[in-house]
Amino acid sequence: MIGNDAARPGESDVDLEQRLGTRSALYTLWNPHGRPVTVSWDDSNIITADKQTRARLVQVHLVIHSLLRGQHIEAMDRLSTMSGLMAAFTALRSFTLVSEALWDAAEATWRDVLDVARTSLDGMVARLPSAAVKQVLTGADAMSGAAWQNIADGGRDTVLDCVAGTAATLSPNERNGLGGFGAAVYSTTLRAAFGRADEPQTKEHAALLAAMALGKTVTHRDGRLLVDS
Repeated sequence: MIGNDAARPGESDVDLEQRLGTRSALYTLWNPHGRPVTVSWDDSNIITADKQTRARLVQVHLVIHSLLRGQHIEAMDRLSTMSGLMAAFTALRSFTLVSEALWDAAEATWRDVLDVARTSLDGMVARLPSAAVKQVLTGADAMSGAAWQNIADGGRDTVLDCVAGTAATLSPNERNGLGGFGAAVYSTTLRAAFGRADEPQTKEHAALLAAMALGKTVTHRDGRLLVDS
């Protein structure tokens, strides 16, 4: 089973993707041993991921956190240090959360979120050389087009298939755009869909980061995220 084919000790992301293919490698990062990665919204939220998976999730959410704080260049710097597989994983994690948040949203809401997120890429590429800017935006546009086609067609592809199919055609620099766009879509969703002010939203996300990094329990009470000792 794909879900049981965890990375081998010492295996790089490049080797993992070459061995399994893009889709299966992304699934392995998401669910390395067939166990759930859980952040529910009940009063007993538990993060069950193993340490390595939590570390990867922290990398992803640090990109998102930079965008929530308006630090677009820092977000791209973080993406630039990732492997191509991790940049794609950033898009997978982000779009999965977005899909859960906008499950019943109208197409117009999706269109607005995608458009705002695409605009935010301009800030992320502000300090990149022109050649790199073109590659990043190519990746972002590829992901935007694939996401919108999937939405307009009634969700024929899973998020995994949509992201993996797009990532498989992209270069490493283009995948930075793929991941950056995914993170931008999620940060835009948090602002637009829920109407949350930036400061409380950023504090909640910081609590989630701490919970993932430390392997602690995170609970949701009275509309707030809390990290339990």
